[in-house]
Amino acid sequence: MCGIAGIVNLNGELVSEAHLEKMSAFMKERGPDNLGMWVNENVGFSHRRLSIIDLSVNGHQPMLDRENTIVITFNGEIYNFPELKIELQKNGVSFTTSSDTEVLLYGYKTWGIESLLSKIDGMFAFVLYDLIKKKVFLCRDRFGKKPLYYSFQNSQLYFSSDIRSITPFISNIEMDYEALDFYLTEISIPQPKTIWKNISQVYKSSFIELDLTTRKWNSKEYWRLESNPKLNLNFQEAEKLVEQKLTSAILKRTISDVPIGCFLSGGIDSGLIVALLAQNSKEKVKTFTVGFSEDDFNELPLAKKLAERYNTNHTEIIIKPDIENEIFDLVDYFGEPFADSSAIPTYYVCKEMRKHVTVALSGDGGDEMFGYNNYAYMEKVANFLLKNPSEIRRSTKTIISKVQNRFGVKVENLGALNDFCKDEKSGIALIRGMAFMPNEMSMLYNKDFTEKAPTFSMSEVKKIWSKYEKEGLTDKIFLASLDTRLLNDYLVKVDRASMKSSLEVRSPFLDKNLAELAFKLPNEYKINNGEAKYVLKTLAQKHVDQDIFNRKKQGFGIPVKHWLKHELKNLVNEHLSSDQIKKRGFFNPEYVSRILKEHNSNVVNHTHKIWSLLWLELWCKNFLKH
Repeated sequence: MCGIAGIVNLNGELVSEAHLEKMSAFMKERGPDNLGMWVNENVGFSHRRLSIIDLSVNGHQPMLDRENTIVITFNGEIYNFPELKIELQKNGVSFTTSSDTEVLLYGYKTWGIESLLSKIDGMFAFVLYDLIKKKVFLCRDRFGKKPLYYSFQNSQLYFSSDIRSITPFISNIEMDYEALDFYLTEISIPQPKTIWKNISQVYKSSFIELDLTTRKWNSKEYWRLESNPKLNLNFQEAEKLVEQKLTSAILKRTISDVPIGCFLSGGIDSGLIVALLAQNSKEKVKTFTVGFSEDDFNELPLAKKLAERYNTNHTEIIIKPDIENEIFDLVDYFGEPFADSSAIPTYYVCKEMRKHVTVALSGDGGDEMFGYNNYAYMEKVANFLLKNPSEIRRSTKTIISKVQNRFGVKVENLGALNDFCKDEKSGIALIRGMAFMPNEMSMLYNKDFTEKAPTFSMSEVKKIWSKYEKEGLTDKIFLASLDTRLLNDYLVKVDRASMKSSLEVRSPFLDKNLAELAFKLPNEYKINNGEAKYVLKTLAQKHVDQDIFNRKKQGFGIPVKHWLKHELKNLVNEHLSSDQIKKRGFFNPEYVSRILKEHNSNVVNHTHKIWSLLWLELWCKNFLKH
C-alpha cells in the first residue's frame, strides 16, 4: 500500500520537485519504504511506497513503460494481476518486474482505460498519464476503499491520497458547510465532497479523464452493482456458492511477499475469514483481537475460542490508550472531521498488528453485502407495501391494528410501518443519526450560521435514495448503504487507522465477484424471518459456532463515555466552553452547554454528540486559518 500525489499544470508551467516533495511529506506512514518522483515539464508524479509485492527496486514508482510513453503512480493491490499478466503475455507483452503496477501499465496500453478498469479486481487509486495522447486518468476502485483527492486551482490539477497534501497550494480555501451539516448527523463527510469546497474526491467506481490539449475533463462510472434479475437457485446451492466465492476472495488476498495476519473479533464476518483461511492454509494463521481495560464487555473470550479451534497463532491486545495525547495526532492524520469513535480501537489494533505483520485481512463489508439488523425491518416494510399497495388500504389496516390492541387483542401495531411507508421516498432510512438528527440542527446552529449551513443531510440521502428508485425497498437499502455508511464512514476509518501504522488492510467481503453474487441472491436468503445475514450465519454454524443464531450481537465497548468524563474532561471543558463556542461562531452556546450538563449529570447520554463536537473543534484549531 502506498501514497500517491501529483501536479498537472495546464498552463504549461514547469512542475517543481520541491512541491512534489512537500506533498509527499504528509504520506510517510502510507509509504515508509521509498519516495519516488517523476517530472516531465508540466506534469509531475510522486509516490511513497509500502512494499508488499516485488520488494525489489524494480517495483518502485512512478513507473514507466519501456518506451517512456505511459507513466503511473499507483496505490493499492490488484488481486487478479497474475491472470491478467498471462493474458497480456499471450498478446505479446513482456514484463521486467513481478509487480501488479506493470500489469496496469501494459493493460492500459493493450486494452484502454475503460476495459482495463472493467478487468481489474482489487482496491486501488491510481493516476496514469499518456504522454502521446496528452491525457491524464484519475481512477478509483469499485467501493472507494482507497482515497483519491483532487483540486483544480488556477489551471493546475493537484491530486493526492491525503487531503493535507493539497490544502497548502489553495490560496482561497473555503469550508464546505453542506459537508459540515452531513458530518454533524452522520459523523463523516459525504463523498465526493470534502470538508473543503475547493477539494473533491474521485467517486467510487469512477475515473476522471483530463485532456491536456483541450483542457476539458469528465468523470465516468465504469461499474455498478445490479440486484436484478435474482438467481434461480435453492438455499443449499446459494450457501455453497457464497462459501466458494468467499473462500476464493480470502485466498486471492493472501498474495504477498510480506507476512499476513487477520483481525479476529467475536463476530461472524471475521470469524468466517479466519476459519476458511485456516482450513485452506498450510501455515498457521496469525490472528489478533483487541479489547479495552475499561470494557464491561469485550470479544476476547469468543475470539480466543475460535483461535483455539483452528490452532491460530493468536495475540490478545488489551488497550490502555493515552487518548488525551493521541487524539491530536489522529485528528491531524484523518485530515477531515471524522467522529466514528470505533476508529480508536481500529487504530490501536493496527498499530499492534504492524509489529508482527504488514498485511491484514478484515471482515469489513459483511453487513453491507448480507444485511444489518435494521435491513430486516426494511424487508418487513417491503412486504407490508407489497401486500398493501394502496395508501387507503395501509391506513385502514393500521387503524384496525390499533383498535384491536386497545381492546386487548394482541396484534402487531402497524403504525410505525405505515409511517415509514409515507416517508419512503425521503431517504430517511439512510439517516443513522449518529450524532444530531436533522431536526436538531435548528437548535444546534446559531442564528447567524444557519444561512451558511443549510440542512443538507436530508437532501443528500434523498438524492442517493432516488438513484435506486427502480429497485425494491430491500435492495434499495443495500445499494444505497454502499454510497453512505460504507463509503463515507467505515472505509475511511479502516484506511486512515491502518495507514497511520503502515499496515495494509484487505477486505474479502468487498470482493467484486462475491458482491455481484450477494446482490443477485434472493433477499430471503440474506434476511430470513427477521434474521439478517442468514446465509452467513448458516455457514458460521459449520465453521465458527454451532450456537451462532442464539448469540446476541455485541458491539465493541469503546469507552468514549468514560473518556469524556475523565481523561478528556479538561479537553472538553476547554474546547467546548461557551466562550470557545461563541468564538468559533457555528453553534448556539446555550444548546451546547445544555448537552454537556445533561450528559455530565447522567440525564441523557450525549456521548456521540459531544465526541463529534470535540473532534470538530480540534480539527478547526488545527486546520482553519481563523
